[in-house]
Amino acid sequence: MVKCLSMSREDLHQDSCTLLALLRRDEDSLNDAGKQLVKQNREYARDVFTHQVDGWAPFHAFVLRGARRMVKLCLKCGVNPNLSLGAIDGLPSGCTALHLAAHRGDVSIINVLIANGAELDVKDDINRTPVLYASLANNTLAVKTLKRAGADMTGCDTNKTSEDMTSSPIMCLLPFVCSGLSVK
Repeated sequence: MVKCLSMSREDLHQDSCTLLALLRRDEDSLNDAGKQLVKQNREYARDVFTHQVDGWAPFHAFVLRGARRMVKLCLKCGVNPNLSLGAIDGLPSGCTALHLAAHRGDVSIINVLIANGAELDVKDDINRTPVLYASLANNTLAVKTLKRAGADMTGCDTNKTSEDMTSSPIMCLLPFVCSGLSVK
């Protein structure tokens, strides 16, 4: 289970890896571990949630996997909703949680992020906004949600067809996103 007594840099990395492993295996155990971590030390929990492991912070992995309770827990203990990803194969760097939720079409998490101050028109390193990610992935409900929230629709084509999904900025599926799929 996650420990946070000594809180060294090595423990921070180990606790982040533990949460990522739990995300893949057992979301109930993940929620329990996250709550325990926050209860023991809120600031340390925030550091664990934002510590990057191979470019991924657990916070971003929670968003991409759709772990809404963990996303809310992260935000509750002070994780910046505009935290950007590091350099990861298959993703433009500079993606935020809102980019990932928009790509997934996860309106519930999009609304949680917006309610907690996520910037609607933040751009990744190749100048794509969350609404463009949603549009390129044909997530029309996510596009509509972002539009209603006030997102800039410049460059967004809401009339995309299913063939346009190949232009999505997210090129890979990671092991903790969909079990049973291999990473290429």
